[in-house]
Amino acid sequence: MLLALWSPKGGSGTSVVSAALALVAAGRSGARLADLGGDQPAILGLPPDPPSWTAADGGEPADTSSPPASSGGLSAWLAAGPSAPTEWLDAMAVPVVPGLSVLPRGPGAPEHASPEAGAALAVALRDGGVTVLDAGPGAAHPGGAARAVIEVADRALLVIRPCYLALRRAVGDPRLERSWGAILLEEPGRALDAGDVASVLGVPVVGRFPVRAEIARAVDAGVLRDRLPTPLAAPATGVLDRVRDGVDGRWAA
Repeated sequence: MLLALWSPKGGSGTSVVSAALALVAAGRSGARLADLGGDQPAILGLPPDPPSWTAADGGEPADTSSPPASSGGLSAWLAAGPSAPTEWLDAMAVPVVPGLSVLPRGPGAPEHASPEAGAALAVALRDGGVTVLDAGPGAAHPGGAARAVIEVADRALLVIRPCYLALRRAVGDPRLERSWGAILLEEPGRALDAGDVASVLGVPVVGRFPVRAEIARAVDAGVLRDRLPTPLAAPATGVLDRVRDGVDGRWAA
């Protein structure tokens, strides 16, 4: 099953929420985290150059038998086109914690890849258990790969703050039509609440994540993968439960 997260505006918390969902899913039945945004290594406390790409002693590929796209991340896989083998995805996976691996973005610009390549990636990621995909910040390239992934995913979720500017962008974004629900990052002092957001977007708010200093500290210290804060873990569990109940038997329990 592929759960894809996107936002109409950078800085909405999409990557941190994606990491939390993947970590909780990993504790249940194993999961992958596909990183089109490029921030997951930093969020999860991984080195900038994942060990599956680079040898520790000199910067040469760790496995010279691996095809180029498996050592260049998702950007290279998408650049290879819709016929790229799914085995390359397994070759690029970097272990994070038991039960969870990340598929790094790699160098390049995956948002400029063809929609056919994006659709093929989504189909490949739908097989083999649960994959959480961080589609990256901001608006999708028109007709590009990231938008195609959202359209093919089993469930697409919009991550948004109760912000007028973000809502204004979201209602005009074609990805909203493919979204099953919204995840709201709740900030103190905002005039809009979950009911307002759901009314404007026309989709239910399926998760509410608080903006807390302890979450920021865990990310800044690189310990999110080892000590997932309760304000992240609890709503992530609720979202995954709702997704499981809404996907007709395709959730790996």
